[in-house]
Formats: sequence, structure tokens, C-alpha cells
Amino acid sequence: MTTQRRTLTVDDRELAALRTPRDGVVLERRADTDRFELEEGALHHWTRTLDVTSHDDGSHTVVETVDWRLDVPIFWVFVWVPLFLHIRKGMTKAAPWWAPGGRLDQRAGHVIGLLGSLALINGFLGTVIGQTLTFAADEFCGEFEAVDGLRSCIDPGADESARADVFTIVRVAIVLSLGLTIAADRFGRRAAIRAAVTTSCVATALGAIVPSLGLLALSQIFARGLATGLAILIAVVAAEELPPKSRAYGISVLVLLAGLGSGMVVWILPLADVAEWGWRLVYATALVFLPAAFWASSKLPTTRRFATNTNPSMRAALTELRSHPTFRRRLALLASAALLAALFATPASQFDNQYLRDELGFSATRISLFTLVTSTPIGLGVLAGGMLADRVGRRPIGALGTAIGAALTLWSFFASGLPLWFIRAGGTILGSGLAIPALGVYGPELFPTRLRSSANGLIIAAGVIGSVIGLQVVGRLAERWDAFGPALAVMAFGPALVVVLLLTLYPETANKTLETINDEPELAD
Repeated sequence: MTTQRRTLTVDDRELAALRTPRDGVVLERRADTDRFELEEGALHHWTRTLDVTSHDDGSHTVVETVDWRLDVPIFWVFVWVPLFLHIRKGMTKAAPWWAPGGRLDQRAGHVIGLLGSLALINGFLGTVIGQTLTFAADEFCGEFEAVDGLRSCIDPGADESARADVFTIVRVAIVLSLGLTIAADRFGRRAAIRAAVTTSCVATALGAIVPSLGLLALSQIFARGLATGLAILIAVVAAEELPPKSRAYGISVLVLLAGLGSGMVVWILPLADVAEWGWRLVYATALVFLPAAFWASSKLPTTRRFATNTNPSMRAALTELRSHPTFRRRLALLASAALLAALFATPASQFDNQYLRDELGFSATRISLFTLVTSTPIGLGVLAGGMLADRVGRRPIGALGTAIGAALTLWSFFASGLPLWFIRAGGTILGSGLAIPALGVYGPELFPTRLRSSANGLIIAAGVIGSVIGLQVVGRLAERWDAFGPALAVMAFGPALVVVLLLTLYPETANKTLETINDEPELAD
């Protein structure tokens, strides 16, 4: 419990303002003339009392005492400080800059805290293979030679195209993702999330003991497939639990925490320099997250929308998505955009360490430093993107972020030295930061509860197809041209077409309930 107290000298008008129930981050109800309690907010407890002493000159001395306790598991510390400062300033602003556009209730605050824990773990699980494959391939490569002072693998089985093949094989895991999301529409989000996050932790940890590159890919089929499905379900639960004016904001918070999980891989990536097998320690770290993963997924409640909707069979869900004209059109639109975006984004991400290591001679420690310096500021862009997507609209913010992000990312693969650091950081903040929350909320928003997880699984499957094409094309062109920049430029038409789709065909969903968007009966309070 936190207690804050301040003493004020006020006139009659200011006293009347203090005696008015707050309606902002917290909605108060009047318990007495000078006592107010919690009506709505992401808190477990809230009371505000006024001790008023009136003076002959018409002034009043007021001692305002606020007792409060947050109900945001795990990540309450990120909310406590700004709320503490907001209360100390008297809550004069109904909506401070850091708050979501729509007030969260106690349940939403509790759920977003649990989802944040799962998003952080999932960010770690989904990043391991991309950050470590170049080092794993070296252990299985066997022999090296020096080319212009840089280490190069002689074994053709560990060249760019072979590593592209490994990334591609891992994408087969989309079958698991799709099965998981369909099961979530049939049996519930919580059970699917618990099964996915615990199994993915174990499958990732198995990568620490595999004897070959092929078995590493096999273990990652399970780990990445379930992690991909888990990311979908986290977004679905967030959309189903958050108010209309806070959905993009909530997605942005979850993206930030997933980014923190991804960053943890980068933090421990220097372990790969300890020894040839040092990369295995990164995989073993997944076991550390297992207890927290089980706890958070077990505490997650069944979403109210799922509880009040029919649960179709897999055949019924897929039949409706195929036959319903509105949902079929939306599915085709979002799937096309996912495929086009992945043509560029996936190879840019997966071959990034390879570019830094082979073309620029970065060590694992320097790669880690580069990634931390250029990726950490994404939090600014993601938070701003979530707020702007809720207040300005998804379409313009998504289009702007996609265009800037693709342009600067491509430029960074032609850069070196100090400019590379600034270009990559700019692409991260202005591009990915703005686009991710604006686009990430569309999938959960554009489909009804009974089809939401299944539809998003199919959208991700389309993105995987784009990933496979992009990885194969860029991997082989980079091997032929001995450079990743020109190879990646070939796929830049993908995000360009996404921008066109956003500005011409995407609907605007900001500030609308999920039921309004999907023509369903409104959810009762």
C-alpha cells in the first residue's frame, strides 16, 4: 500500500475542485463529503480523503491523503512511478501523456500485467535462433579460413544459403502455430497459452544439447512454432480485454516487453565468444523462464468475450472464414500484407548478424553492443506509435512507420562505421516503433471472437510463406553477389506495396468496439 499526503491552502473554488470525484486514470465515487473510493481503475485499492480546516479570511487548509495499491502483476514498477508523480501533482490532468486513451479497469490492468510477463518470455524464445545461428553453424562447420582478415567458413554446408535453409525449415513450425490458434478458438485462450509457453521453453532449452545443425532446426520447429502461436494469442487476449481507446496502446506495451525479452538474448550473446560451444548457454537460459511462464499462464483468466461466445469446430471456423464475404476479404487483405512485409522484414532481421559479422567483422560482443544501442530506443517509437494509433488512426501511422522503417533498414545494409549506428537507430525508432502497434492490432480487431485466433493463425501462415520466399531469395542472391544489401533491395517492393494497401484498402478501426467492427452484439458490462 502506498500513502501520499500533501497540504494545501485553497480558496472556495479550489476546495470545490478538490471535492469533485476524479475522472481520469482513476474514476472515483463519493463515499462521503470528503472521502472518495475507487469506482474504476487498474488498482486493487484506492481511497482519497480530505481533512479541511476553514479560516476566517475565507481560505482553507486541506490535507489530502491518498492510499492506493496497483493491481498490475510483475510490471507494476513501470506504472508506479508515473502514477505516484501524477498523484503528487494533484491529478490536475485527466489523461497524462503516459496513460492510455481509454481508462483500464482492475481486470484489464491485471490481465495486461500477466500478458506482459508472457510477452517478455516469448520475446526471448522467438529471438534465440536468429541471434545464435551464425555461431551454431560455426561449431558444426568445422574448418575456417581467413579472407581479408575476416573468418570465413570453408564448409559449403554452412554458407549463407544453408543458413537460409535452416531459417526456412524452422518456418515449417507454422503448422503448430496454426493448430494452436485454431484450438484456442475451440477450447479457450488460457489453456492454449499455458501449453505453448511451457513447451516452447523446454524445446528451446533442448537446443543446448543438440549434436547437429539439423537437430537444432528440429528443436526450433517446436520452439518457434509454439512461440509464434503464443504471440498471436497474447495479442488476441489483449484486444479482447482492453477498452476500444487502449487496444493499440496495450499492444505497444506488450511489444515493448517482448522487445525486452529479445534484448535479453542480446545481453547474454557474448557467451558465444567464451568458447566454440558458448552459444549453447543462450539456449539453456530458457529453463530459467519456465516457472514464471507456468505461473503467469495459470493465473490468466478466461476472456469475457470467449466465455460469452460459441466455440466453433475447426471445420466450422475455416468454412466461415472462407464463405463469409466480409471476413474472407479482410483475411485476404491482411494475409497479403503479412506476406509482402515478410519478404523484406524477415531476411533483414535474420541475416542482420551475418551481415555484421561477415561483411563488417563484428564480434559477438560488438554485435551485442550494436543491437542494444540501436534497438533500445525502439521503446520511444513503440509507445508513441501506440498512442498515435489510438488517437490519430491506425492507417496513417502504420503507413508512415512502414515506409520509413523499410527505407532506413535497407540503407543500413549499405552503410558502415558511425553512420550505420544512426541509420539503424532511426529505422528502429521511426519505422518499427510506429508501425508495429498500429498494424499489430488489426488482426485481432477485424474478426469476431469465434474466429479471431484462427484467422490470425492463417495471417501469420501467409507471413511465413513470405518469410520463406524472402530468406531463400536473399540468402542465395547474397551468396552470389557476396553482399546482403543488393540482395535485400530486391525485396523492397514488399513493404512499398503494404503502404499502398494501408492507404487504399485498410479500414480505420480506432476507437471502435470489437463488436461494432464485426457486427456482433455488444458485450454486457
